[in-house]
Amino acid sequence: MTSNQRSYKQFKPALGLKNTHVQTIFSSVGPRKALIARRFRPYLSAEQVFDLDGGQGVRLTGIYNKAVRTKAGKLAILIHGWEGSHQSTYMQSMAMSLLEQGVDVFRLNLRDHGDTHHLNEGVFNSTLIDEVMNAVENLQARLVYPAYHLIGFSLGGNFSLRLAAMAHSHTISLSSVIAFCPAIHAAQSNVVLNQTANWVYGQYFVRKWKRSLRKKLEHWPNYTYGETLDSLKTLDQMNQQLIPKYTAFKSLDDYFDAYAISGDRLDKLIAPCHLYFAEDDMIIPVAGVKELSSNPNVHVTVTKHGGHCGYISNWRGDCWQDQTALDIILNS
Repeated sequence: MTSNQRSYKQFKPALGLKNTHVQTIFSSVGPRKALIARRFRPYLSAEQVFDLDGGQGVRLTGIYNKAVRTKAGKLAILIHGWEGSHQSTYMQSMAMSLLEQGVDVFRLNLRDHGDTHHLNEGVFNSTLIDEVMNAVENLQARLVYPAYHLIGFSLGGNFSLRLAAMAHSHTISLSSVIAFCPAIHAAQSNVVLNQTANWVYGQYFVRKWKRSLRKKLEHWPNYTYGETLDSLKTLDQMNQQLIPKYTAFKSLDDYFDAYAISGDRLDKLIAPCHLYFAEDDMIIPVAGVKELSSNPNVHVTVTKHGGHCGYISNWRGDCWQDQTALDIILNS
């Protein structure tokens, strides 16, 4: 554990909800997904779609919701995980918790997420932090608030933390960054997701990544990877085949290292960063926490339970990470 680590508060799920798979799956599928979608319906009519300038011709989109009783003068910017979107259950759940307490919300879509495959010719990869910084800078120029808070989930948490570390040359203001189960070094996740014990989760991402790549082909048929997609059965095979061809990186090690947040990557932050990890997360190995910067602006909490971006408190579907983020924002 690094010297910056402290406990914000502990997560204690209700009886029957401690299992890591229950936490991870129940948070986004089945009854809770239907419940959150139904509860979120009233917010749909008031959504505003923003087309943001990511620089060098790149366009990113996001959804803006203003609280009915805005009282905090705060905007929370949410970034989803890999193959998620502004419509992901955890994004809508967090958005509702904030909006109900007067915090306005913007849910940003990364490139090729949220049905935006038509906007940019280049295929998404996890190193594209510059366009996210440019988009956030563009957003803040258009929506002026006294305070901005950035919240990311999984890969979105990784993007959020890199933004906070690299935004010194941008006109970006942040009062806090909150990251749930952020990817520390993707090489570690690549290993565990290709293990037999995690076959279900590995195949989940294989299916979602293939679906996204096929959507990309519908708009940009010049790509030739469609001929090989069916033959690729694991994430490792997909990475080995696609990363050297469709990114600037010739080796997976170089690619994974390019967007890691370990070592000194978080030494220079523009805001306090609150990172939350679960010991039973089967996607983000908690051992990576010891590799994080000792910067006093890095506040790390490791909980015993929670799964991967689960943190479901009870069978009503209440989410601990929603309340945790709300507490930080209202007190910042």
